[in-house]
Amino acid sequence: MTILGIAFPFGRSSTSLPAIATDEEVVADNIERILQTPRGSRVMRQDAGSDVYAFVFESTGPYLRARIDNEVRRAVGVGEPRARILRVDVTESETADGRQVVVDVTFEVVGVVRRASATFTP
Repeated sequence: MTILGIAFPFGRSSTSLPAIATDEEVVADNIERILQTPRGSRVMRQDAGSDVYAFVFESTGPYLRARIDNEVRRAVGVGEPRARILRVDVTESETADGRQVVVDVTFEVVGVVRRASATFTP
């Protein structure tokens, strides 16, 4: 069963106001927001958010990828219980602006597999 909700950002679609989003799209948006919200920044919800951004300044390699994987699973488990994490891929690269870390999260909601992505640049 697919549940429909309001799309974020709030707006108009070609057929409705407000625009409609499926449950999978809402969960994907929530995962992106969870990963980009610093842990402890929400009043009365100190466990909400993640520490992934802080890892951008640490050493690279398998240790960094394992720590980010663990943090993504913790943060999504706390903030979005409808999602079951299937895979976390971490890609590091150098850009003209400096170092960039891309976190791709493959997850499942009510039997539907989707993917969300967040990019962190110091």
